[in-house]
Amino acid sequence: MILKFEKAINKNQEQRVRYADQPQKFMESEADLDEEIKNLATLTEAPHLYPEIVQLGSVPSIISLLSHENTDIAIDAIDLINELIDEDVGMGEDELERSEEATKGMKVLADALLENELLELLVQNLDRLDEKEESDRQGIFKILGIMESLLGLDPQLAERIALKTEIMPWLLKRIQGKGYDSNRGYASEILSILLQESRDIRLKLAELDGVDTLLRALSNYRKKDPVDDDETEMMENFFNTLCSGLNEPEIKEKFLEGEGNELMLIMLKERSLARIRAIKVLNYAMTSEAGRGNCLRFGAKKLKKIYSKTYVESEDEEHITCIILSLMRNLSQNDVQRIRLIKKFTEDDYEKIDRLLEMKQAYEAKDQRVREEIEKEKEGLDEEDIEDLQDDFYLRRLDAGLFTLQRVCLMVAALSKEDQGIRERTLMLLKRQGSDISSIFKIIEEETALMVDFSYLSRMAKGGSVESDEQRS
Repeated sequence: MILKFEKAINKNQEQRVRYADQPQKFMESEADLDEEIKNLATLTEAPHLYPEIVQLGSVPSIISLLSHENTDIAIDAIDLINELIDEDVGMGEDELERSEEATKGMKVLADALLENELLELLVQNLDRLDEKEESDRQGIFKILGIMESLLGLDPQLAERIALKTEIMPWLLKRIQGKGYDSNRGYASEILSILLQESRDIRLKLAELDGVDTLLRALSNYRKKDPVDDDETEMMENFFNTLCSGLNEPEIKEKFLEGEGNELMLIMLKERSLARIRAIKVLNYAMTSEAGRGNCLRFGAKKLKKIYSKTYVESEDEEHITCIILSLMRNLSQNDVQRIRLIKKFTEDDYEKIDRLLEMKQAYEAKDQRVREEIEKEKEGLDEEDIEDLQDDFYLRRLDAGLFTLQRVCLMVAALSKEDQGIRERTLMLLKRQGSDISSIFKIIEEETALMVDFSYLSRMAKGGSVESDEQRS
């Protein structure tokens, strides 16, 4: 099979040189080459044999076809590579993971492809192919599929893909516009994957004005929802990419400059499908000392838009509590926004404090149920097994809402330091629930970081200035 493939390439090259001005005389060899490329796809049934393809020296031949004068042949090569390293290769119908031998074979092939400038040639084809043609459009989709497969085999390739090729500008250009198409959706997914871990890639996003591009893409969902599941997934990719970027101070600044706060608040007002994602973005935008600018822009006057009994989703509550805590950390006693924030919790006969204590009670009950389940499970385990499972037990509590419970308790404790009326209301409600202030600190004291945070918020309540992240910790 490999021999016939190599012969087909050589014959086609010879005839193209000999009959350069007479295409009809090399068309037959091109058809033969097309057939042999497709035949190689049967190799996907035996990924453990991929190292032999590498040893036979066929990888440079496959790669050379990406530069073939006939884009149909280049697309054939793209299709072949996509199939050879697809995530489903080596997986049986009932198998959840491929064998170690199959995975090793795929990695050997992927490494050989990369050594022969696969990435650079794929990106060149992104610009070369014309999406007005159906075959070219499919070719681009499969190039993106190759990128995803490579990242699945080795997530560390993200920086090489994003920083050593021109794919980032292409992706940002491709996600522009309105509506959904498969390549725009796939481009949004690849962009989201690339930004997950690397600060350098996120800074590249900022350098390419990617924050503005993402905000423009998201502005299409200010007042309307995506039309179907595919478009919904694309919208979520835009949000996820933005949230990944907002881990960096430079992206927070770009978000502020691009009026990202204003766009997210419009989404909150419209109560569209984008609302809960907008709350998450605002949460990311306001964290750490770098989020102070966004906190000042957001201001407490917007609190009513996000803090309501009608928002009952647990993820909403998680992000809302984090946003309020960020405001308390980043707004000083001299900021009018902070004065307004604290006042919000005293309005309407301390209605929001009542809501916080209701949340505490509800999440506490969930946590208690999980803790009881864990204690029953421990009965059949020895000390060593229990020690090994401590992290898993804690993750189960977090999944049940412990994270939000911790933030609610931290917020109640900090607000009680801010205002005597809030403190008295809190103590009264806790007594009514058959509890006291110790139940608040019992939760906070489980995490050293929460106690450190409470100490900082206590200093702020006494008139302290906004501190740097290092000072806070």
